[in-house]
Amino acid sequence: MNNWFVKLGVAVLLFASFCTPAIVEATESSPLAAPTAAITPDPDYFLYIPIHAANRGPLQILVTVHGMGGDGANFCQNLINRAEQNGWVIVAPTFQYQDYKNQDLVVQDDTRMLPRLRQIIDDLPAKTGLRYQDKVLLYGFSRGAQIVHRFTEFYPDKVLATALFSAGSYTMPATNMTVNGGAANMAFPFGVADIQKYTNTPFNAAQFRQVPFFIGVGGADTNPQDTPRAWDALQGFTRVSRAESFGKAINDMGGTATVTVYPNVGHDVTTDERGAAMTFLEQQAFFYRLLHSPPGQLVGTGIFVF
Repeated sequence: MNNWFVKLGVAVLLFASFCTPAIVEATESSPLAAPTAAITPDPDYFLYIPIHAANRGPLQILVTVHGMGGDGANFCQNLINRAEQNGWVIVAPTFQYQDYKNQDLVVQDDTRMLPRLRQIIDDLPAKTGLRYQDKVLLYGFSRGAQIVHRFTEFYPDKVLATALFSAGSYTMPATNMTVNGGAANMAFPFGVADIQKYTNTPFNAAQFRQVPFFIGVGGADTNPQDTPRAWDALQGFTRVSRAESFGKAINDMGGTATVTVYPNVGHDVTTDERGAAMTFLEQQAFFYRLLHSPPGQLVGTGIFVF
């Protein structure tokens, strides 16, 4: 009997890996028309609710965070059709960033914005009357990539998976490191030694290791003038070296991070990059739902959990 269950589990995982539904991807040059659904504006975030949401719960939340000079509503447009097909809610905050090259202003911004984003997520059940999965998916670009990976470090128990592109700097998931041959205490925003000041709890490395990361960066995104100098000794001079350093730090601590460098791509997210990130998030959401569905419940694509 035990062998039968093992074989069933293997079959289910293979099905999840190979039977991915066909998806039509919108592009910047030719975006698809957004499906008819509840789209609720808010002063500081855009909320997209899929069609027939009340019948599709508990709903998965996808948080998308824009870069410098952007806004939530526009940033998430090319993700709406895919979210609709998956039955996901999109939360797209609009943040007014200060100078991302000044670490003191980064601390000011992120210690204000990360708790605000947590509050938006926690308030959604009361705001919408809908049921939600207990962990969110995160997707961010550039300055928004900084927000989503730091949200994962602040609140790892709230995050299912994180996809990010082209951050200019990263907060290393460490309380101390060797820097220039000497021991360094890694205070925020360089590390997580003191995040208890902002979250009321110490960095939870065990929870953080459970969150898989998809990290993408353009191979031509290598201008050192685009990155802040304060992080050079920790992560190198370019967005490419910094993505690789952050991914390595996650893997070295026992977590899971995949770093993909896209040749001939600058500071941008292409259709291929966006599609790969969404496929990664879809796979993580499927596995989580499969593992946490009650016995006998249909969990999607015709599979029952026994």
